[in-house]
Amino acid sequence: MALLAFILFFKLGASPIYILDEAKNAQCAREMLQRNDWVVPTFNGELRTDKPVLHYYFMMVAYKIFGVTEFAARFFSAVFGWLTGLLVYFFVKKFLGALAAFCSALVLVASTQFLFEFRLSVPDPYLIFFVAGGLMSAYTYLAQGQSRFLFLAAASFGLATLAKGPVAIALPGLCLLVWIIWQKKWKLVLTWQLFPAIALLAAITLPWYLAVDKATKGAWTRGFFIDHNVNRFSDPQEGHGGYFFITLLFVLLGLLPFTAYAVELFKNRRSVFAQPLVQFSGIVAAAFIIFFSIASTRLPNYPMPCYPFIAVIAGYYLSQVLQGVYPLKKYGLYIVLAVTLLLSVGAFFALRQEVEASYIAWVALLLLAGSVALTYVVFYWKNWTVTNRTMYLFGGYTIFNMLLLHVVYPVVYKQNPVAKTIEMVKAHQPLFAYEIYNPGYNFYLNTPIKRFYSMDSLRLAIGQNPQSLVITRTAFDDTLSALRLRPLASHHDLFENPTTIIYAPPQQP
Repeated sequence: MALLAFILFFKLGASPIYILDEAKNAQCAREMLQRNDWVVPTFNGELRTDKPVLHYYFMMVAYKIFGVTEFAARFFSAVFGWLTGLLVYFFVKKFLGALAAFCSALVLVASTQFLFEFRLSVPDPYLIFFVAGGLMSAYTYLAQGQSRFLFLAAASFGLATLAKGPVAIALPGLCLLVWIIWQKKWKLVLTWQLFPAIALLAAITLPWYLAVDKATKGAWTRGFFIDHNVNRFSDPQEGHGGYFFITLLFVLLGLLPFTAYAVELFKNRRSVFAQPLVQFSGIVAAAFIIFFSIASTRLPNYPMPCYPFIAVIAGYYLSQVLQGVYPLKKYGLYIVLAVTLLLSVGAFFALRQEVEASYIAWVALLLLAGSVALTYVVFYWKNWTVTNRTMYLFGGYTIFNMLLLHVVYPVVYKQNPVAKTIEMVKAHQPLFAYEIYNPGYNFYLNTPIKRFYSMDSLRLAIGQNPQSLVITRTAFDDTLSALRLRPLASHHDLFENPTTIIYAPPQQP
């Protein structure tokens, strides 16, 4: 757990707030704090309906403690990453023993995607923790019949619903229903205690949903439930589609290095899944992977609430390997080595093609240190015990993760248009936007950016503010040519198609 804390918190604020979701979430929390408004989320002064409110609350608290910084925006995400690892360890220890608990936590600590997601100012860390907490509490209640776990599950699902919406109840509810039917646990469900548990969930969840609906006259409710739930399921949003099996691929890659042994686990599935907790974890994993494979919008973070449960499955299998029940095949190491090599070399060539970051493409080659460490494991594989092989595999991949998260990612993402132009923008106020712009500017300016959609209104605003700047994208160059604006800076958005451009008003004769 100490290693997990180090990886999550070290250089947490080193990379800029630039990714669209991070920027909007971080700025939304700041605007709510500035207004002392704990109900209505806004970005750039306009209603934001993308997500419920829980992660904004935690960021607001962090801003009060640390000030408005990149570190503060991500602080509680990292806290919940550490808590998720701790939760998995103690839950698995309770049912499968200390070795399986250690191995399950190890699977999460080694996961690049797990570590990356819990270092972002997004709602997923909170969703993952509370969904895991709810399902684990519900499983414990069904296994042992202690009512306090039923109420703990209800509270967790309520908080998860405040983090991401109805999916936090629907999918876990489906998992529990399947498990109850399979295990014939109806007596524990059809009890009077279910009613106060439901009341507790409602007491946590409903007040904010009702308050925001009333405060926005239904606008937030319509925007969130229709646009960001129904439409995301039925149609690909923001170009995030993909083939049916891409969600499974996200999971397998996201939980490397130990998912490299997924085939071996499948071969031994009868004995591995003989354990009730592993069976339950398989139900959770299948439900999330299938659901987000069917959904039209597919993103790597969507199935992540099942990661703690895949970690349980992989961790239990790994514990059996360490006890000599199954062999640790060498081909898994080759898979991991190949992936780190491909990612390192691929990142190098991707950066070489990126106009804004080509001059620092060399930084991607630092990732090869992880590959070198894994190559060392290849050569000494026969000389080591299975425990040493496992730990050195984990160590080599952890070197890769730490270089990626603590060195490469911050260096690369500092090459974004916001970071390269923010000082110039601060010197010329106000800043106007035409049509589309990067929301990271809001976080660093801490002032609203007036957005224009018509030439006439923009012309009038520029005339009244001769020291202003206009931020837009090169796609609108032809439209804006009539204003005879002077281009001051132009930077390609990292790994995206658009190019950000900043204009100054025409020089006065």
